[in-house]
Order: sequence, then structure tokens, then C-alpha cells
Amino acid sequence: MSRKPTPPLSRKPLEIPPEVARQFIAEMQAYHAEYDVTRREEIAARARHMLLEHMPKGSKLRLTEVQELFDQMRKQS
Repeated sequence: MSRKPTPPLSRKPLEIPPEVARQFIAEMQAYHAEYDVTRREEIAARARHMLLEHMPKGSKLRLTEVQELFDQMRKQS
């Protein structure tokens, strides 16, 4: 008995104001410039809160997901 693969979830892109996007990029740069693990987590937490303000109500975003996003964005730039 084989199962049909489920289609990937479709997500609506986030609408983030330009100033918030610039602040997010600044946080990402600060994150990568910081060597102290605790301070890096604080920076990622601030960025997480910024993103959550613009996500649909009830959305979840883990700190590790923000850190992964920072790493992925760094690799693409």
C-alpha cells in the first residue's frame, strides 16, 4: 500500500516594511560579527521578535530557525 506524496505547503510571502528589513539585515551582520555565543543568541532573539510582528497571528518561529536563516543568507550574499 503506497501513499501519495503530499504537496509542499504553500506560504504567502511576508510583507515586511523596508525599515524593518534594513534592521533585520543589520542584526544579521551584527550576529555574524559577534563571537560570543550568548550575544549571538540575543541578536537572533531580537530579529525573531521583529519577524514575528509581521507574521500571521499564531505563527511560530524558533530561535534556531532564525540562526539558520542568518547562515543561509550569509552564504547567498
